[in-house]
Amino acid sequence: MNNLDRRSAATTRNSTPKGEVSGVLETLAAGLSMVIARPYLFILPLLVDLWAWLGVQVRADALIVAMQDLLRDQGGSNGDTIASELDNVVESLRINDLVASLTPSIFGGLPLDSLLNLVFTFLAPAMTVGIDRADMYGAWAGGLGRTVNPEAWGGVIGIAALCLLVASVMLALFKVPIAQAVRGGRFTFGGFLRDVVLGWVRILALGSIVLTLMVAIGLPILIVAQILMFAGINLVAVISLVLIIGLAMGALYTYFLLDAMFIYRVGPIRSAKMSYAVARANLGPTWRFAAASILVATGLLQVWDVLVQNPPGIVIALVLNAVIGTSLSIASMMFFHDRARMPRPIMPGAHTNGRRSYLPFGS
Repeated sequence: MNNLDRRSAATTRNSTPKGEVSGVLETLAAGLSMVIARPYLFILPLLVDLWAWLGVQVRADALIVAMQDLLRDQGGSNGDTIASELDNVVESLRINDLVASLTPSIFGGLPLDSLLNLVFTFLAPAMTVGIDRADMYGAWAGGLGRTVNPEAWGGVIGIAALCLLVASVMLALFKVPIAQAVRGGRFTFGGFLRDVVLGWVRILALGSIVLTLMVAIGLPILIVAQILMFAGINLVAVISLVLIIGLAMGALYTYFLLDAMFIYRVGPIRSAKMSYAVARANLGPTWRFAAASILVATGLLQVWDVLVQNPPGIVIALVLNAVIGTSLSIASMMFFHDRARMPRPIMPGAHTNGRRSYLPFGS
């Protein structure tokens, strides 16, 4: 049993007195207003970004070299070309940036806190990566921490896994105060700690489910594709297109999964159902909100890449990115929370016990 708020949308922070929910632009503006009124909400992503910049820098040279060797040996006719392209990322790639990969960051790029952001990053990596440290002013690109360059590619992967684990903790610490601010109610330190721990466990559970689904779905598809290729039938392009379309649709319907998880304190499967219910009933506004959020986030990354070329610009980029990135997260929770509490008609013939003729979303 979760604590889904069953009040009508008229009592929602971001709704109108008549029970109508705010539109995309109004919700984005409300998110920005809240982060300005409660500046403590953007402190964490700012600190994470400062650590990614000034802390220990972990290079990935060993992993890049191993990938280049593999491509040259087994990459076919295009292997050498792709391997040469990897030379361009050796100097700018930092494994420690993964700590900031789930929260707003000028170094981590577009936050990978939703499947849609992950799909968009896969399709358009040039638009979603963080700033290029080579563009930063003078020696400021290196930060203050020492540089670590593991000799073996396994060491690089191990450090990357550790950074992702830390990133999941940072995500829980980031989302819980936002959910509290949007949801309202009395704050207690014990409740905060409980929400962070349970939220982190749910994030790990979600990651496990996603990895399991990727293996369960992707492995059979790869096997079938290989068998067809041996038979002289190349359906890689068709299969890739179908997968991308399917992932994009699934990503849109689960766009509010983390929002549901933290604001209603429910598990990954329940959150996915709630996100699907809201997105399905508000498909137009949902894709417009998601597109606007991604457009703002990726557009600002290009602006920050120019601003960091001078010292004041670095400070401005760090602060503004934390503020605007946090406001987008707040707006996403507001958008979902308002619509999750709107009544919806039940299916004809459904049992109501004579009490009411609608059910709240996600119920």
